[in-house]
Amino acid sequence: MEPFEVAVKMIPVFTHGDVYRKLIVSYCSRFLALVLCASLFSCAGSRKTFNPNKKFSAAQLNEDYQLFQNILEQKHPSLYWYSTKNQMDSAFTAGRELLKDSMTEYQFRNLLALVISNIQCGHTSVRSSTSYQKHFDTLQSKRSFPLNVKTWKDTMVLTAPVKNTPLLRGDIIDSINGVSTKHILDTLLRFIPADGNNMIAKSQLLSGTSYFASLYTGVFGWPKPFRIAYTDSLGHRQQTTIQPVIVPKDSISKTKKKPAGKDRKSKAEKLKEQRNLQLWPNEDYAVMDLATFSGSPGLKRFFRKSFKTLADSGIANLVIDLRLNGGGRITNSNYLTRYLADKPFKTGDSIYARRPSFKYGQFIKNSFTETLYTLIPTRKKGDQYHFRHFENKYYQPNKRNHYNGHIYMLTGGYTYSASVLVLNAIAHQPNVTIVGEPSGGAAYGNTAMIIPNVTLPHTKVRFRLPLFRLVMNKNTPHNGKGVQPDVYVNASPGSIREGVDTKMVKALELIKGSSHEK
Repeated sequence: MEPFEVAVKMIPVFTHGDVYRKLIVSYCSRFLALVLCASLFSCAGSRKTFNPNKKFSAAQLNEDYQLFQNILEQKHPSLYWYSTKNQMDSAFTAGRELLKDSMTEYQFRNLLALVISNIQCGHTSVRSSTSYQKHFDTLQSKRSFPLNVKTWKDTMVLTAPVKNTPLLRGDIIDSINGVSTKHILDTLLRFIPADGNNMIAKSQLLSGTSYFASLYTGVFGWPKPFRIAYTDSLGHRQQTTIQPVIVPKDSISKTKKKPAGKDRKSKAEKLKEQRNLQLWPNEDYAVMDLATFSGSPGLKRFFRKSFKTLADSGIANLVIDLRLNGGGRITNSNYLTRYLADKPFKTGDSIYARRPSFKYGQFIKNSFTETLYTLIPTRKKGDQYHFRHFENKYYQPNKRNHYNGHIYMLTGGYTYSASVLVLNAIAHQPNVTIVGEPSGGAAYGNTAMIIPNVTLPHTKVRFRLPLFRLVMNKNTPHNGKGVQPDVYVNASPGSIREGVDTKMVKALELIKGSSHEK
C-alpha cells in the first residue's frame, strides 16, 4: 500500500495539515480487511452474483479517475471556492499516484472520497455503486457495529447502552482496539465532505449510527472483538471487550402482506416525524418540528394549516426545530419564510452555473433535461450563466396568518441547504433567537440547487455533481462557517446520560424568562 503514502502526503496539506499524514498512512492498509470480511460474512446467504472482492485493473481505474476529474473540472461551479486551483490539482495528482495497481470498488471509492473532500462542498460526495449498496444493505441486516455514539471535537460518547456489557449511555469512549478517540476522529473526519471544512457538520454526520459504522469499519477494519477503553459516569477508567451485534434474520416472509391498518399507521407516524406542530397554550408556546423541506410531506398545506392554527390560538412563542433538516425544495423553504420574515427577501444574491454542455452526458443522470434547465432560464455573464429569476425576485411576507410572536430556531450540524436559506432570511430580526450550534450548511452560500448523480463506467461508483453555485448573502464572510446561534448550546456526556435535550430545554427557559419579564 505504499502509493497511499504518496497521496496522503499531498492531499491533506491544505485541509487539515500534517497531523493526518501518519494517521491515514497507518490505516490505509486496513481497507482490504473490510472487503475480505464482507465476503466471509455474506457469501453464504447472498442470492446475488455481486462480488465485493472483484478487482478492477489499473487501466480501468485510471479511465474512471480521469473521467471523475474531467467532469468536476468542467462542470462543478465551486471547485475552487474553498481550495485553490493549485491545491485541487495537487489533490487530483496525489490520488492518481495510487492507481498503479488493481483495486476493489471499495478501495477506489475511499480514494475518491479522500480527493473529493478537498473541494470542501457538503453537496459533493462519493457514493457506492447501486449493486454494492444492495450488497451492503444485506450485510447490515446480518451484522451490526455495536456502538451508537455522538462525537464532537476529540470526544466520543455512547448514546445507548450495549447489551451484556458494562457500557452505559453517557460513557466516554477513550479508545477502540488501542487507537485513541482523537486519532479515530481525526482520521474519519478526513473522509467527510462539508461546506468550507465545517467541523460541526462533519461531527454531526459522524454521529449518525450507520455513517460512523460504515466509515469506521472501512478504515480500521472489522475484527471480531472490539476492545473498548472508556470513562464511566464516576470518572473511572474502565475496559471491556464486545462483539459485533448479530441481527437475526426476519422470520416474516417478504411476500407476506402486513395488515393495511398497520401500514397506514406507520406511514402516518413517519409523516409526523417529518413535520409536526404541537401547542402548549397554557404555557404560551408551540413547537414545530421540520425534518425536511422535500416535496413528499405536503409541506405547503401543512404550513397553511399550522399558521392558521397559530393565528387562532394567539400563542406568543414558536419553537421551530431545524436540527434534523438537511434541506430540500427551495420553494418549500421560501413558503415557510414568508410566514416568518418581517421584510421582503431573496433566495440569493448570485445563482449561476458554469457553461452548460452535453459533454459527458452519458454518465450523468438526467443530463439532457438538467443541461437544458441550466441553459434556457439563465443569462450569460462572462463565463457564468446566471439564474436571473431567483437573483432578482423578492418574496413578500404573508399578510394572512403571518407569525409575529417570538421565534426560537433550533439548529445544529444537520441543519443544511434550504434550512440555511430560512435562517439567513430571518436571523437578524428582533423577534428571532437562534439556539443551538452553528448550522452545518455555510451561511455564505452552497451548491444545493441541482445535483445529478454521475456513474463511472467501469467501477459504477457514483458521485454527486452540483451544477449551480448559490451565494445567499454576499455580505457574509466567505469562510465556510454556518449561521451562528444567538445562544450556543451543545450536548455533554451528562446530558446524553440523562437523556436531556439541552437545546430544547434552553429554548423553553428563554420563553419562560421572557414571559416573566412581561
